[in-house]
Amino acid sequence: MAGLEGKTLERYEIRRLIGKGGMADVYEGYDLAVERTVAIKVFKREDEELLRRFIREARLMASLKHEHLVPIYDTGSGEIDGLTWYYIVMPFMEGGTLRARIRQGPLPLSEACRSLREIAAALDYIHRQGIIHRDIKSSNVLLDADGHCYLSDFGIARTTSDATQLTSTGNVLGTVEYVAPELFEGDNRANVRSDLYSLGVLLFEMVTGRLPFTAENPIAVVTMHISKPPPPPHLYAAHVSPAVEQVILKGLEKRPELRYSSASELAEAFCQAVASSSRALARGATAQQYQGWTQASTYSAGTPGTGAPQPLVLRSMGSIGTPTPPQPTSYPPPGQTNAAATVPPPLGAGYPDYGQQQHYRQYEQYGAQPGTASTRRGLFIASLALVLLLAISIPLALAFFSSPHQGTNGSPTVSSGQASGQQQTPTATPNLTATAQAQATATAEAQVQATRTAVAGATATAQAQATATAAVWQTATAGRLVYSDALTNADNPATRQANWDRSGHCLFGGDGYHVVQAVSLTTTQRICHEANYSYGNIALSVQMKILSGASGGVFIRLHPNLFSLSSGYLFEVDSQGRYRIARFDGGIEQPFADWASSPALQSGAGVANTLQIIANGSSLSFYANNVYLTTVSDNSYTDGNIGFLGTAGDNDANVVYSNLAIYALS
Repeated sequence: MAGLEGKTLERYEIRRLIGKGGMADVYEGYDLAVERTVAIKVFKREDEELLRRFIREARLMASLKHEHLVPIYDTGSGEIDGLTWYYIVMPFMEGGTLRARIRQGPLPLSEACRSLREIAAALDYIHRQGIIHRDIKSSNVLLDADGHCYLSDFGIARTTSDATQLTSTGNVLGTVEYVAPELFEGDNRANVRSDLYSLGVLLFEMVTGRLPFTAENPIAVVTMHISKPPPPPHLYAAHVSPAVEQVILKGLEKRPELRYSSASELAEAFCQAVASSSRALARGATAQQYQGWTQASTYSAGTPGTGAPQPLVLRSMGSIGTPTPPQPTSYPPPGQTNAAATVPPPLGAGYPDYGQQQHYRQYEQYGAQPGTASTRRGLFIASLALVLLLAISIPLALAFFSSPHQGTNGSPTVSSGQASGQQQTPTATPNLTATAQAQATATAEAQVQATRTAVAGATATAQAQATATAAVWQTATAGRLVYSDALTNADNPATRQANWDRSGHCLFGGDGYHVVQAVSLTTTQRICHEANYSYGNIALSVQMKILSGASGGVFIRLHPNLFSLSSGYLFEVDSQGRYRIARFDGGIEQPFADWASSPALQSGAGVANTLQIIANGSSLSFYANNVYLTTVSDNSYTDGNIGFLGTAGDNDANVVYSNLAIYALS
């Protein structure tokens, strides 16, 4: 798209880039025919399926007429420098995006009420037309010069009567921070209620200035949507009354049937709660009393009003480096933007420059401190040891004190108030030994129950993580399959077209593509790669077996040279069930962290592991056998070849790769 500024597309003068998306870019332009400033959304991909989606969006938006939907002035195509460009022309919105407005701070409740009513009216309108938006978020809401809201971007919308979907049933489209939890489970399709959940997330964001669920990777965010209650909004906006908070939390109910039935119903309930709170203040409630409303309200794990929520801090399985607590979502650097830009859903950690202190306040409010997994395991073991010690010592102590105390001469001691030599009158005492045994039994039973509870909790967490991983990987592979190869036949047309290395070190066999390296004093590693394709944002999956040698791995965004001084990113796995991620710069290795073990990896010679990578911009996420491992962020390389590694150790390396699949991220 470089170089379109200053060009003329049909009757439109393209002035400057104001927004970038995965499918199209948005420019500020000037309509020479009617002499007005406009926003021009220009398709930029060489992909027929995405072009059909772009044209479908143009037709859909042009067919809709509502005062709070972005209108379409014109659509069409034209040539610039011999290339055909498809475009959608819309009004230029001087107020930018709602996301940019929220970056300046949470909206006052009265402003949030007005904005919500306007967005809700547009959303209910498209629902009545049988259209599901599927991407309700703050960056898809435009503001005019007076701050009024307009819903935009129907790139992934669908009609309820569609016989053919843009993606197969079950694939999740949208931005992960806004997607309804039911869409990550089973084959549930987006509907009115899932759009309303996204609207509830947007309302939370408008009122608090942050999203309800944020974390360092999308799997954790998905898991939170599925299993974690949203945090009470008053933790981030102390002026929110219980009535307002109750409306917001109902909009974020996990079960679709418990949410509001329409967007306008949510908006009216919110505005009425805001009005009643304002009237209470007008009647003389002090600010301290107003803030005290929230202190009187407590929240349970599922339903408002019955306890305090506990934070769910998910950490990657065998993650590289020291785990960090989830970071709040923030936004790209501000610029002059028009919200007609489509912002692709983030697949990695949030931007770290927004709301850092807010995150630590979250831990303080919940009464939790971020810590490492090893620290928590140590505390659990110490607590268990203490319970066992008490279980043993209490019965012994009680038994000791229940026995008659002997004096120094071996005679029983005399109770005070009775003369020595006077006959003692026995008194009835409880059977302390039996009591102690009962207490010990109760303690043991409690311990067993606690263990059962802990196991059940761990099982639930593991199930949630597995569901989340499957959902994220399924979403990532919803794009076009750009290359699929069993790698078992050098004469396969797809294999020949990719132009894989073929030599004594890079061999095709009936079981896959072998990378062979002999033990040597000069080099221990061998890289075999394809030379004809350059990949940027992709989801990749390949099966690897280390038949012999120390390790194997996958290179992405690889830039080889004649001297084998390669550049790119390496996902390396050894035969002991360990992995690491590294960047290579001209043959110089820059590890992101040292080797880490993971139970997701199978160990031993000849054992297969499926290695999976999602590369989206600077975010690189790594998986093994459908289990999430870690995410790193680095923008040194944006595209390149695919390569495979073989590393010799005490014996020659022979690592075989098969069943390669590469998907373009949509």
